[in-house]
Amino acid sequence: MSLQEKVQEKLKTIEDPEVHTDVLSLKLVYDLNVDEENGVVSLKFKPTVPNCPIGVQLAINLKRELLSVEGVKKVNITVTDFIMADQANEYLKMMDEKE
Repeated sequence: MSLQEKVQEKLKTIEDPEVHTDVLSLKLVYDLNVDEENGVVSLKFKPTVPNCPIGVQLAINLKRELLSVEGVKKVNITVTDFIMADQANEYLKMMDEKE
């Protein structure tokens, strides 16, 4: 199974707890790019609504879950269409610094 396939399978297991549907089916993840050679995953994430109360937590969970996929070394997530996108993106960058 390719790294791309592993990442997509993992994304199918990550649900928005408010609607109990995975982030891929909801089309909350887009512009997915998997660098097979370097193990780098890049994607854009938009919460279900612009003022989603758990949008930041969902983005953090996405990053943690994708980092648990064998072969993934780095995950770059850009949060969009969200009132707290700047804060979420800043926190996701800080997670990289802690690793």
